[in-house]
This record gives sequence, structure tokens and C-alpha cells, in this order.
Amino acid sequence: MQGMALAIQHSDLPVVVQSDSSEALAGLSGNALSHSAYGHLVLEIKELMSNREFVPLKICRSQNRVADRLANYSRSERATSVWLRSVRPCIEDLWPLDCNTMTF
Repeated sequence: MQGMALAIQHSDLPVVVQSDSSEALAGLSGNALSHSAYGHLVLEIKELMSNREFVPLKICRSQNRVADRLANYSRSERATSVWLRSVRPCIEDLWPLDCNTMTF
């Protein structure tokens, strides 16, 4: 959710949400997760998305290695952080491989 808020703050472009979870993307596009344990988070994300064009994009887990490593880092360090215009050492080897140019 912090990532979505930052994307909206720092750009006027459409927000592309990439996920390897079809269920998560369906929840953001419809009401699939409204009554789940994560329903409150889904509603907050949908509220953020209501002010911007939202592009859901299903990707393979192998295309999402940076997000996976950052999630593991966050769990192991018990911390959340934002690095604007910098690359965290734990993903230096992966981010050039995972970054994909998007065209609309």
C-alpha cells in the first residue's frame, strides 16, 4: 500500500501493478477479496487507485524476483523502508534483470 501511495505522489502516469497472484489482481479489479482477512487492505488500495488509471498485470513469479527478495528482507529485518533513486544492496544483482519497460 505504501508503494501505491508513493507511485501516485511521484508520477502522473498510470500505475502498473504487477503480481504473480491472479487472486490478488482479481481482488483489486473486483470484489473477490472484500470479505477476506485482507479485505481492509484491498479497500484502502482501491481507494488509492480511484484517483489514477490502474493497469493490472499478471506476471510469472520468476519475473517478480525483486519484490520477492524485498519481501523476504522486510520479514527478516522486521522493517519497511523506501529507497527513492537508490538500490538496496540485497537486490543489486536482481533489479537490472527484473526492470521491464512498460508502454501504453
